[in-house]
Amino acid sequence: MKKNIIRAAVSIITASSILLMGCGSGSGSAAPATSAAAAAETTAAAASSGDARKIQLGHVNPGKEEDNLQHMSLTFADKLNELSGGKIQVDIVADSQLGSEREMLEGMEMGTVDMALTTNSAVGALDKEFQVFDFPYIFGNREQAYAVFDDAEIMDPMAQKLYDEYAIKLLVVGDNGFRNMMNNVRPVNTVEDVKGMKIRLMENAIQSDCFKAFGASPTTMAFSEVYTACQQGTVDGFELPIASTYSGSYWEVIKYYSLTEHLFTPLNMMMSAQTWESFTEEEQGWIQAAADAAKEENRRYIQEKEQGWLEEMGTHMEVNTVEDKSTFIEAAQSIYPTYAGDVGEEIVKKVQDKVASLQ
Repeated sequence: MKKNIIRAAVSIITASSILLMGCGSGSGSAAPATSAAAAAETTAAAASSGDARKIQLGHVNPGKEEDNLQHMSLTFADKLNELSGGKIQVDIVADSQLGSEREMLEGMEMGTVDMALTTNSAVGALDKEFQVFDFPYIFGNREQAYAVFDDAEIMDPMAQKLYDEYAIKLLVVGDNGFRNMMNNVRPVNTVEDVKGMKIRLMENAIQSDCFKAFGASPTTMAFSEVYTACQQGTVDGFELPIASTYSGSYWEVIKYYSLTEHLFTPLNMMMSAQTWESFTEEEQGWIQAAADAAKEENRRYIQEKEQGWLEEMGTHMEVNTVEDKSTFIEAAQSIYPTYAGDVGEEIVKKVQDKVASLQ
C-alpha cells in the first residue's frame, strides 16, 4: 500500500472536492466517509454503546429502487444489517453524489470513501489487467462472463494486486448487462450505420479505438453530462446496457436503441482497504457474505427484469435487434493485438481459454 501515500498527496484536491459534494438528491446523505482512524474509534464506541456503525456505498446511477445498481446496493445493505444484527448499517449514496466513478476510486484509495459500486472501465484505469474485460465481444453470453468472474485462479491475483497497490478491496463482481448503441440518427445494424456518428464513451482507450474501428467519432464526458449532451445535440448518441437505459429514461432524448451487445458490463463492488481493515475478522465475514448475497440477487434480478425493461423502452423509442454482428466483431478484433501486450498476454489468454472451454 506504499504507493497510495504518494497517490493520496497528488489527489488531495480531488478528494476535498468529493467530500464537499452531497447536497443533491438521492437515496442517502453524502457526508464524508470515515477515515481508518475515525472508523476504528467509531467501531469501539459502537461496541460499548450499542450504536450502529454506518458506512457509505456510492454509485452513479439514479437512486430508484428498481435501478439495477441501486437494487444490488439495497440487497447488500439489507443483508449486512441482518447478518450484523444491526451493528453495521449502509448509507447508499446514488446519483454521483460522491463523485464520478474515478473520483470514488480515488476516495477509496485515500480512505475518504468507504465503498463504491462501479463499472469495470473505471477500475481498468487504475490497473491495466482489468482492461481485459473491456475488450469488445470477449464474452458471447452471461454464462461465460460469470464463469470468468467466479474463477478464483483468474480473479484472486487481480483482486490481491488491487488491494496491495491501490488499497481497494474487491468484494464481488456483479452484472449490469451487455452494452448497446443508442443514437438520434438512425437504427444501427452494421458498422456502416455507425460511420461518422459522434458517440459519447467512457474514458477508456480500448473502447475509444473500438468505436473508431466501427467508423464513429468517439468523445468522452462525465456520465452525469450525457443526458444534456444528447438533448442539446452535442453528441449523436452513446452506449449503455438495457438496465441503465431504462432507469435513466433515456428515451426522452434518444430515438434509436440497437442491440449490438458489444461489451459486457461488470459491476465491481469494492471497499476501501482502510475501511475494511477497521472491521474485525468476524465483521469482515459479514461484509463478504452480504456482498456474495448481493451478487447472486443481482444476477437473478437483472435476468428476470431485462426483457420487461426492453419491452417498456420499445414503447418510447425504436428498438432493434442486430441479427448479424459479424461486421462489428470483425472490426473489434482489429484492436486486440494493439492492447493485448499492454493489458497482459497472460491474463488475456486465461480469459479467452476460459471462455473457449464453455463454447
